[in-house]
Amino acid sequence: MELIAGHVLFRHGERTPVKTFPTDPIQEKDWPNGFNQLTIAGIEQQYRLGKYLRSRYNSILSTNYVTSEIYVRSTNYNRTLISAQSNLIGLYPLYNILHDKIPIHTVSIEQDFLLGINNCPRYDQIQNGTYQSDEFKNMNTYYDPFFKKLQIWTNITEITMFNALDIADTIFFAHIYNKTPAWADENVRKNLSNIHDLSFHFLYLNNDSKRIRGGPLIQDIWINMNNSSRGGTYRKLKMYSAHDTTVSAALAFLGINCPQQPSYASALFLDLYKRSSTYYIKVEYLNVTDSNKPYPYLLDSCPTLECPLDTFTAIYRTRFPASAEVECAIIVPPNDGNNKKMTIILSVVVFGLGIIIIIIFGYFYLRRIDRGTPLLSTESRSQTD
Repeated sequence: MELIAGHVLFRHGERTPVKTFPTDPIQEKDWPNGFNQLTIAGIEQQYRLGKYLRSRYNSILSTNYVTSEIYVRSTNYNRTLISAQSNLIGLYPLYNILHDKIPIHTVSIEQDFLLGINNCPRYDQIQNGTYQSDEFKNMNTYYDPFFKKLQIWTNITEITMFNALDIADTIFFAHIYNKTPAWADENVRKNLSNIHDLSFHFLYLNNDSKRIRGGPLIQDIWINMNNSSRGGTYRKLKMYSAHDTTVSAALAFLGINCPQQPSYASALFLDLYKRSSTYYIKVEYLNVTDSNKPYPYLLDSCPTLECPLDTFTAIYRTRFPASAEVECAIIVPPNDGNNKKMTIILSVVVFGLGIIIIIIFGYFYLRRIDRGTPLLSTESRSQTD
């Protein structure tokens, strides 16, 4: 088969912690460039991933950057923008112009529906429902004794599955750099790691959440592939520099069960091939940092690993999202028993008020008639005819 176009979504490289807890002796000033910033190791991870992309897509990409061949999209965070830049250095090792001359496209965080980080009240509504589910509550109950210990160790109150993942992230990174507090032994770190992975399990359980957060990216990729198969304008390579949540959302939309947090510089590939006159899609996931061996996935309802584009279209096109304005709008839940009771009560009250108003109006009207009005004389009546 002939490779026609490549599409790769990758998580940024290693970063410093997002935040920490009150009792942590290592605070923001102790990390290079502060919290939530790409590290030197993260830059190197993306450079190596870029070198792998060169070997993977060398047959369709020119040695030097050609505007019409490649499109790079990133979320508007330092760590993803620098990850994309570092990746491009690996992808174009012979490029004799500064790598920052290659455009990296982005939009504001609040409006980034494509990569799943925009303000989206509907998604928040869905997640709030998930947090009220029995499964989520049972997990909270199971880990409650551990959470009570965490509260003592970190001086954070009311720790649940919802916010324990922040502690897990901080401890994970601190352990890499030998800066873990004494209480974060192997058992504690294992519990935190399990909790962190479980948090990803709860992110995209609902079909609506999969469509809202994973659908826009897969739809964008499909449009490029569809344009190629129909002889339209397309890019030979589309790159998306984003986050673990973005990768997880895309996997969930495709129906790939991968509840663990995606690793730094992990990458999801959706590549378009052609054999004779038929186009095929192959999905692979590079889920280990610094690995060159992606794992292929057989999509549901596809006959082989190389899924015919027409079959892929039939499976996923009906699941693609509408606009951000439509998908992110709050949906008013249907009336339950209590709402029905309230509706009945309000209806009775309104009806009763209406009857009272009619009675009062009738009363004053009748009084006015009883007082009588002067009769018109013959003379005055003739003047009014």
